Amino acid sequence: MDILEQITTKGLTIAKANGLLDLAENYTIPHDEDKLKAFIKTQAYDLSKFSTLEHFFSQENLFIRAFVYTYGKGFEFTLAYMIGEPLERIAYNFDDCMTSNGLKGLPNEIRKIAESKIYIIREMFTEMFEMTRDKQSQLTEAGITFEDCIIKILNEAFFIGRRIAISIELDSKMTIQLEAETEDSKYDYDNYDNRYSL
Repeated sequence: MDILEQITTKGLTIAKANGLLDLAENYTIPHDEDKLKAFIKTQAYDLSKFSTLEHFFSQENLFIRAFVYTYGKGFEFTLAYMIGEPLERIAYNFDDCMTSNGLKGLPNEIRKIAESKIYIIREMFTEMFEMTRDKQSQLTEAGITFEDCIIKILNEAFFIGRRIAISIELDSKMTIQLEAETEDSKYDYDNYDNRYSL
């Protein structure tokens, strides 16, 4: 098992221990590798640039926000398929990411279910991020960058959001309307907002 897989396994062990991998699978949702890859790469690049330009040293604080946000986007992506309105693409929004607000597009009833698992999501991130730090010399030796690790970790957040979402049984009386943006909204490097303080 390579180091990236070990990091993933660390997070999935937490998910398994908390019953997230044993939830019912009520829907079959296709895994759109291209859409996810484009979303994660855009996000990882934007956040790395933000961290560098603003000289932040609290990478854990920055990326836990991204992890929770990406978890919510996994939920949103899946819900769109569940209601028969697949997203054209997964749009990235820097402000939502920095405020851990990936669940804003969900109806209240479903958002409450997603929010009830946030403590597990945070624990998963902490375990994977700590392992990334602990294995830094091995990662460097293997030619694996910090950004490679973050991309892998964010993939897991999306996967868990997706996994929990398919366990929900939608009520036919529930009205769901997702207002999904198709354009990315990246960090405005000319205007720093103090709300983003890490």
